[in-house]
Amino acid sequence: MRRTARTKDLRGAVVVITGAGSGIGRATALAFAREGARLHLVDLDGAAAADAAREARDLGAEATAHQVDCTDAEAVERLAGVVYAADGRVDVLHNNAGVCCGGPVERISLEDWRWTIDVNLWGVIHGVRAFVPRMIAQGGGGHIVNTASMAGLVGLPMVSPYCASKFAVVGLSEALNAELGVHDIHVTAICPGATRTNVLENARLDLPGGLTERLTRSLEKCNCGPERIADLVVDAVRSRRSFVVTGIDMIPVWLLRRVSIRLYQKLSRSLTRLAARKLTGLRGETPA
Repeated sequence: MRRTARTKDLRGAVVVITGAGSGIGRATALAFAREGARLHLVDLDGAAAADAAREARDLGAEATAHQVDCTDAEAVERLAGVVYAADGRVDVLHNNAGVCCGGPVERISLEDWRWTIDVNLWGVIHGVRAFVPRMIAQGGGGHIVNTASMAGLVGLPMVSPYCASKFAVVGLSEALNAELGVHDIHVTAICPGATRTNVLENARLDLPGGLTERLTRSLEKCNCGPERIADLVVDAVRSRRSFVVTGIDMIPVWLLRRVSIRLYQKLSRSLTRLAARKLTGLRGETPA
């Protein structure tokens, strides 16, 4: 009899991962593959999803690739139908697809706001709406992992759309974890700090003073790779953890925010002003 994600042994558990063609999604797919899970790997880039599925099969797992736009509710609903027709249940749903947008808020277009919210938040909502009713009906519980961010716990300047979407994912995850407990479905919000992925390759960034290039170089040197986050996702499913934070760079700031919102906001505003003065100085401009 096939075991499900309710046990420590994930062999045979049916796992659906969005944004599985690269970064955290791909690493998580391979981590579950090593556990012997049955994988459905979803990505807007069909070729990337297919490559991830081949890697998973090389590790001995059963893996199927799906090209799906997670911002399309009907497409995600069709995906759920295909998965359930193939395997009859889902033990783990990882809503992971995400994008990044940043820049001075007065320069961010409405189109970029919508793009960010559509992928980062509505993508999760579409996954919940398509899969949760089926997971409840199948019985036996399950697990949902939603990829949020430390930027969903701490408001950061210059990335307002990203923060807004990730804060919403954290709140949604907490609400679902409470509500779905009666069905033995657990929900995890995973909040990575800086992670070495290719997320900036497709990001829409308009950061001043060469900050985009600096941020790219910083992530390339980051000690935390997607494999570390993938291990935490698997561990969260095994241990039924509802909340996972990573990144020693942001945790002190988050802890300060939890202790004193007022002190955190004062420090945040001061540091942002200091950074703005430094950047304008580098460009030879006179701050207003």
